[in-house]
Amino acid sequence: MRGLLYKGIPMRFVLAVVASSLLSLFPFASAQTNKDAPAETLAARTAGLKKQDGFLPYYWDAKKGTLLVEISPAARERQFLYFVGMGSGVGSTTLFADRGSLGRGMVCRFRQVGTKVLVIAENSSFRAERGSSALKKSVELSFPTSVLGALPVEAEQDGALLVDAKPLLVRDAADLLSQMRRPTQAVNGQMVRQENKDSNWKLDDARSVIDLQASGSFPRNTEIEALLTFTNDGEADLNQPDTHSLSVREHHSFVALPEPGYTPREADPRVGFFGEEFKDFSQAFDQPLEKEYIARWRLQKKDPNAALSEPVKPIVFYLDRAIPEPMRSALRRGALWWSAGFEQAGLTNALRIEDLPEGANPLDARYPTIQWTNRSGRGWSVGMTQTDPRTGEIVHAIVQLDSHRMRTANNYWSATMPSGKGNEEPALDVFAALDNLDPKMSDEQVMLNRLALLTCHEMGHVLGLDHNFVASTFGRGSVMDYYAPRVKLRSDGSADLSDAYMQGTGSYDKFAIEWGYSEGKAGASAEQERDRLDAIVRKALAAGVTWGNGADPRWNAYDDGRDPVEWLKEVWPVREALLAHYNAGMLRPREPVSMLASRFPLIYLFHRYALGAALGVVGSAKIPASLNGDGQQPVEVWPVASQREALPLVLRALDPKELEVPASLWRMLAPPEGDRGDPERFTSSGGYLFSPQDGARAVSEIVVGGLLDPQRMERLAVIAHESQGSLSPGEVVAALVHEGFQNDFGSGEGAEMSAAVQSQIAERLMLLSADAGATPEVQSVALGGVLDVQKIVHGRTDSSSRRLDHEIDLFLKDPKQNMPKLRPSGVPPGPPV
Repeated sequence: MRGLLYKGIPMRFVLAVVASSLLSLFPFASAQTNKDAPAETLAARTAGLKKQDGFLPYYWDAKKGTLLVEISPAARERQFLYFVGMGSGVGSTTLFADRGSLGRGMVCRFRQVGTKVLVIAENSSFRAERGSSALKKSVELSFPTSVLGALPVEAEQDGALLVDAKPLLVRDAADLLSQMRRPTQAVNGQMVRQENKDSNWKLDDARSVIDLQASGSFPRNTEIEALLTFTNDGEADLNQPDTHSLSVREHHSFVALPEPGYTPREADPRVGFFGEEFKDFSQAFDQPLEKEYIARWRLQKKDPNAALSEPVKPIVFYLDRAIPEPMRSALRRGALWWSAGFEQAGLTNALRIEDLPEGANPLDARYPTIQWTNRSGRGWSVGMTQTDPRTGEIVHAIVQLDSHRMRTANNYWSATMPSGKGNEEPALDVFAALDNLDPKMSDEQVMLNRLALLTCHEMGHVLGLDHNFVASTFGRGSVMDYYAPRVKLRSDGSADLSDAYMQGTGSYDKFAIEWGYSEGKAGASAEQERDRLDAIVRKALAAGVTWGNGADPRWNAYDDGRDPVEWLKEVWPVREALLAHYNAGMLRPREPVSMLASRFPLIYLFHRYALGAALGVVGSAKIPASLNGDGQQPVEVWPVASQREALPLVLRALDPKELEVPASLWRMLAPPEGDRGDPERFTSSGGYLFSPQDGARAVSEIVVGGLLDPQRMERLAVIAHESQGSLSPGEVVAALVHEGFQNDFGSGEGAEMSAAVQSQIAERLMLLSADAGATPEVQSVALGGVLDVQKIVHGRTDSSSRRLDHEIDLFLKDPKQNMPKLRPSGVPPGPPV
C-alpha cells in the first residue's frame, strides 16, 4: 500500500485510524491480541495467596475458585507419575467406583506451547529398552501419546510458570461416565459391562469445582481433589439423594519418579504375578517383542550377604481408622501371614501394619491402606496397586474390604446352622447362627478367621500376586484361590464347620514371594540370575506346587478338592442334608420369616461350584504354564475314565427329584415384607411366590449351558479324534437328551421340573445348531440332538411336549426368524460366598 493516497492522505494513516476505531468499538479484540503474553509475574499474580509448597507447589485463589500450580524450570524438564482415584464413592455394586478405587498410572511430562502448558502422558507400551537414542526416538514417534490437559499460563517469571490447573482436574479423569453409561452386571458368574441406552449422564461443569478438603503437597507427591457433579435427564438410582444429579470426588496424585536403583524382574509364565506388559523394539529379530515386568515393591536387604536380613525400607500398610474391633485385629493378623513368605525370600520384618494417621487420605501415595468399604449391598473386596509403568515397581496400593462381608458370611452360616440363641436382639448378635459350631472355638472366632483370610488374599494382590485357582488341587496350597467353606457332616447329620477357612499362607504363596522378592548374589550376571530364579520354579514344580492357566480344568473358584469329580461326590450328600434340614429352625426369634427365602439360594445351589468344576473336566486337557525343557507335559488330555464318570454325575443334577422343593419348605419361602427388595433371593417368575421351576432353570443353566458350550463341544470333537475311546460330542448330546427326556411324566409328579429342564435342553440345542461361532461339526451334532428331541416329544400328548414340538417345527422352518429366547432363572447375581 506504500504510496497510495486517499483524498490526499497516505493510506497507511487512514487504515490506522480505522483500526483504532474498531478497537474502541470491540475492546475484546485488543485483549485477544495480547493473550499471547502473560501480563503478570508470579509475584504479582500470587500476591495475597498462600503457597502450599511441595512436589508441585500450588496457590489457591479463593475468590476465583482457581488452583494455580507452579511449575519450576526443573519441573518443566522432568517426568512424573500421575494417578487418578475416587476420593468418595457411589456405594453401588454395579459400578467400580468405591471410595479409594485406584486408576492406572501414567508417566507424564509438561510442555509449554505459547500460553498453554500441555500435560502429556507418555506411551509406555512401546519402547526400545536397550536401543540407540535414534531407535528410541523412532519408536516414540511411531505411536501416539495422550494430551490430558492444556493449562492456561497465568504468569511467568525467571523460567517458572504459573498455570490454571482446572482443565486437568475438573474433568472425569476416573472415567466414571463410562461406567454410568455401561454399568456392570453379573452374567453367568462373570462381571460384564452392559449398554444402558437410557443413560444420558454428563458432567456439569458449572457444579464441578476443585476442592482442597483432601488435598496437599509434600516433598515427593502432590494430592488434589475435585468435586464433580454428573447430571441425568432421566431417573437413575445410584444411591444419590437427587435422582437427576450425582456428586463425587475424584482424586489426582502427582508423584515423583522412584529413585534409581530398582531392578525390574521379567515375568515367568509359571508364576502368577501382575505386571506391566510392553513391546520392546530393541529385541533381536529372533526374540519376541512382548515383554513383561512383574509388579512388586522395592525390597532390598540391609545386609546382602546375610541369609536373613531386614530390608532397607519395609513395606508399610496402614489400617483404615474406620475398621472396628475385633475385626481390626483380625485384619492385622491376616495381613501379617505374608511374613512367612518374605522370610523364605530371605527378608525378615519386611511387612509392617500400622494405624492410618489422623486425617491422612488413603489415596495419598505415602499411605498404602487397608480400607473398610461400604456399599448399599454386598460386593467385592479387592486389592489395587499403582505402579511405575516403566518398571512395574509398586509405589502405592489400597486394599478395599467390603464391610458387608461379615453379613454375607453370617448369612451363609444362617442357612446351614440352626440358631441356638434365646431372645437376644438379632441386630446386636451377628454371630447367633454360629452357636455350637465347635466346642473348642467360639462362633466369633470362626467369623474373624474368615476376615483374616480375606485380608490375606487381598494383601496378596497388592504384593503383586494374581489368583491361583488350581491351588485347591494341592491341599489349600494358596490363599490366592477362592475356597468353598469346608462343610463336613457329623454322625448326627449336622454340619461341621470347624475347619471352614484356611488360615495362613500356603506352599504356593511362599514360593511365589521367594521367586518375586528374593535377591541373588551381588554382581551376578543376568544369566546367573535367570538360572537362580528358574531353579526356584523347578523346585516348586517338583513338589507339585504350581500356578495355573485360566483355561485349565483344574482352574476353579470356590472348590475344595484335589479332584473335581471326587469333590462333587463329597458335595452331593452335604447339599441333600442341608436341604432336608432347611426349615424355620434356621431363624432367630422374631426374625422375619422371609429371610428363609433370602438364604434359600445358598442351600438350593450349594452344589453350583462343584457342578462347574466337574463339568470342567468334560472335553478337557491339563495345560500347565510351561517352558521348553522344564519337564512338564504341555497338553495332557484329562483321563477318559474321569470324563466318563463326570458326565452322568453332573446330569444327575437334572433329575426332577434333585430339583424339587418340598411342599413344607415351599410354604415357608415368604416374600419380603412391604416393598423391601432383596438381591439375595431368586427373582421369581411367579412374582411374590417362589417358582420351583426357576430353581430348575438355574441348575439347567449350569449343567446344560456348561455342556453345550460351543468351545467345549469342539474340544470333545478334537480329543475324540486324537485319543481313542474319548467322549464324543454326539455322546454328550445323546446322554443329555436321554437324561432330560427318558421319562414321560405327563402331568404326574415331577412333570413341572422335567418340563423346565426339557425346555432348556431343546432350546439350547437349537441355539447351538444355529450358532455362527460354532464349527460345522458342532452345529451338526446339535441339530441331530434337536431332531432326536422332536422324535421323542412328537408322540407325547402333554402340553409341554406339544409346545416343544411346535417350537422345534417353527425353528426348523426358519431358524433366524424363530430363534429361541431362553427364560432367565432369576438366580441372584454374583458369587454368594
